[in-house]
Amino acid sequence: MKINLLILSFLALLLNVQTANSQQLINPDFETWTNDFLVPSAMNPNSGNNTYGWWDYNYFNSAIVGSSPISVTRSTNPVQSGNYAVRLETVVYTQTSWNIYKTWGYPFIFHEYNDTLGILFNGKVNVNNQTFYPGIACTQKLTQFKFYYQYQPSGNDTAECRVALISDGTPVAGGTFKTSAATSGWQQAVIDFTYVNGLTPDTLLILFSSSSLDYKPKAGSVLWIDNASYGYPTGIEQKFDKENGLSISPNPSNGIFTVQFQTKSSNKQTIEVYNLLGDKIYSTISNKVDISHSPKGVYFVKLSDGEKNFTKKIVVQ
Repeated sequence: MKINLLILSFLALLLNVQTANSQQLINPDFETWTNDFLVPSAMNPNSGNNTYGWWDYNYFNSAIVGSSPISVTRSTNPVQSGNYAVRLETVVYTQTSWNIYKTWGYPFIFHEYNDTLGILFNGKVNVNNQTFYPGIACTQKLTQFKFYYQYQPSGNDTAECRVALISDGTPVAGGTFKTSAATSGWQQAVIDFTYVNGLTPDTLLILFSSSSLDYKPKAGSVLWIDNASYGYPTGIEQKFDKENGLSISPNPSNGIFTVQFQTKSSNKQTIEVYNLLGDKIYSTISNKVDISHSPKGVYFVKLSDGEKNFTKKIVVQ
């Protein structure tokens, strides 16, 4: 069995999305659990192999990849409501499993590390034929993603949730929630979707982590999650114009580039740069942009003149 194919497949969350068969969140209250296909001693919050739901990296506990500790478990205490919640814990890999894990860690979070993340994400995995479908179908331009959580960090570690709406592999909107504060009870997290273009999405991607995705995780951090939901637009949707008319030079660039756009509006123009997950990483009122300190990859430049918004893709290499 090609376990490495499953490991590497998580990169598809950003690069190779295929549409799922559900329009609603699946198992949003984490009440459905089944035994792991590769690790019978573990349970995962889905309906079993080759089903849509929540997936994790408990299969690193398989002897094939080094029998690392289980990082995602079913919780009966605490729960926000119902019978179960999900518990994510950052635990230390065995050397064997880490040797496999680190090969895809750097492309995704831009560094290597020795500790596994307590990771939970939505999609479908079929271990029998090594296929992976990230995300669930969603054609709505959502406004928010919400969930309840409790967090006990190890040191100054940070829990995260990242969400993204995708259209045929192109990011449409996204948002991030981060916290390093220990909680004494259930809190509700609310993520507002930031749109970078006007495309109609086909897939919703959700990723939870008990540790930082930007810095070395710390073993022992625990994140509990329960009752996820999302919000639909209730008012007038924000409108976006097509990319034509907005120019970026040079593109690709080393992170330093110029943005130009001709408009009859006398309003001040604002330029913002977003990464693939919808995080705003830069903002300026100048047409000169410098994101050379950011990792290489694809970004979206959004220009607003107070009346309309315009977006265009930029490649930093």
